[in-house]
Parts: sequence; C-alpha cells; structure tokens
Amino acid sequence: MALSKEQEEWLSKINSDKRITKNVPEELLTEEFCLAAVQLHGSALQYIPEALKTEAINIAAVQKNSNALKFVPDAQKTEAVCFPAVQQDGSSLQDIPDAKKTEAVCLAAVQQSGLALQYVPDALKTEAICIAAVQRDGRALRDIPEAMKTEALCLAAVQQQPDTLKYVPEGFKASVEAALKNAFSTEELCLAAVQKNGNALQYVPDALKTEAVCLAAVQQNGYALKYVPEGMRTEAVCTEAFLHGFHLSAPSLYVKNTGWELIPYDLKGILYVKLNMNNGWLRVDGERNGWLRVDAVISSAISSGSGASGYGINLI
Repeated sequence: MALSKEQEEWLSKINSDKRITKNVPEELLTEEFCLAAVQLHGSALQYIPEALKTEAINIAAVQKNSNALKFVPDAQKTEAVCFPAVQQDGSSLQDIPDAKKTEAVCLAAVQQSGLALQYVPDALKTEAICIAAVQRDGRALRDIPEAMKTEALCLAAVQQQPDTLKYVPEGFKASVEAALKNAFSTEELCLAAVQKNGNALQYVPDALKTEAVCLAAVQQNGYALKYVPEGMRTEAVCTEAFLHGFHLSAPSLYVKNTGWELIPYDLKGILYVKLNMNNGWLRVDGERNGWLRVDAVISSAISSGSGASGYGINLI
C-alpha cells in the first residue's frame, strides 16, 4: 500500500531526526510506514510500538543498524533477525538471550569479531566456533574453557596474536613456544606474521627486522613502531606508523610519552611539518596568527632541529 502524503511528510522529518518517530500520530503507524522508518534509521525501532514490530520490520532495522537488535523483543529474536546483526557487529551477540543463540549465529558472530566468543554459551563453544574465534582474534583463547584448549587451538591463537601465550596451558606451552619460534625463522614468515598482526614484530629476531618487515608491521598497526629498532625508524616507517594509528601528541620539552620519544631526533622537524600541514600551511603555536606558509619554515625544520624551535616547534 502506498504511503499517504502525510506519512511521507513525517518520514522526511524522521530522516533528519529518528527521535521524531515517537511523535508520529498512532493512526499513521502502519506496517508500511514503520518499515520505511527503520530503513531510514535502524534504531528508530525503539520508537515503534511493540505490536507493530513484525519480523520484516525487525530484520530491516538490524540490517540498517546492528544496534537496533537491542530494541527487538526477546521473543522475536529469531535466527533470521539476529544473523544480520552479528554479521555487522559480532558483539551484538550479547543482546541475544542464551536460549535464542544458535550455533550458526554464534559462528557468524566470532567470524566478525573473535572476542564475541565471550558471549557464546559454553554449551555452544564447539571446536569450529573456537577455531574461528582465535583465527579472527587470538585473544579469544582466554574465553575458551581449559578442557577445550588443544595444542592446535593454542597454536592458532598464538600465531594470530603472540601475546596470548599467557593463556596457553602449561602442558602445551613448550611446544607452542617452539612452534612460535619457528614461525619467525625466515624473513618471509616474519613478513606474513606482521601483516596479520603488526605487534608480532616484537617476536621477530633483530636480524630479521628488515625495512620491509618493519614497514609492513607499522602499516598493519602503527603502534608496532615501539618494536622497530631505532636504526630502522626511517622517515618512511615513522610516517606510515602515524598514518596507521600511531598517535603523536603535541611535541613538548616537558611532556614525555607523547610518542615523539620514538622518533629519531633528525626526523622530528620534518615529521612535525608533514603531520601539521593543511593545504600547504603549517600550524605553529609560536606565531601570532598560528599559521605560516610551509615553504617559509620547512628548510629550518628539516635542516636543523634547533632552528625549528624558532617557529614554535619544540623538539624533544
């Protein structure tokens, strides 16, 4: 059934603000109208009367926004409704009552987010679900019952996230550690490991920390920069670290742990310029209006760390 002109007008308002849904006159709340509303904003489902929450409307809502699952009545959380929610966000599994969780829904959840394993009832923690979880995120090993931890499962977890070695039972630890050591025995193996998890760089032998391996690590996780040997922290590696999550606070002579302490001294000036450029202008706090043309300061920022401080660039 086509929507009336008045319903269309209300939908236009809802498109701007989902909260307006609660103000719609009751006589206009048809199934067609509610469906159109949640297709605009999935979480508008919270303002739909319970009696009008059909499976079609619930599915449309969670397909638009997985968070809408919170507003689906528990009795209506069927596999068809829950599946699209956990496929978007595995942690949505926590919004499903245990009695409604199926193996298929749990598997989809951990495939999207390994850490969703914490919301899987022990009775549904099959080998397939546990393997899928640790392959997605090795930290899921902590949520696997000790009796279910096999050597293969622990090895899969540690290969994905070496830090999870602490969750490996003592009986498997020696063999898993040996396998982990073998996993970093060649540059090719190291490269493959850091491409999956940049922080795995901490387990790469110094002799195998080539520029290619270090670059791949910080491209996967900028914070892997802390495991890059000082002599390998080139401009390219440091820049890639910043572009992939490594946070650099405002440089200061007085504030430590800003991230700049990991940057080689001779790169501080050029990186400060690169990271503060905005359409050819540089943000410099020491200037009256706060902005300078980059070409006016770049030579002193690059050629002399101390010279850059004259433009308000304090180098650690």
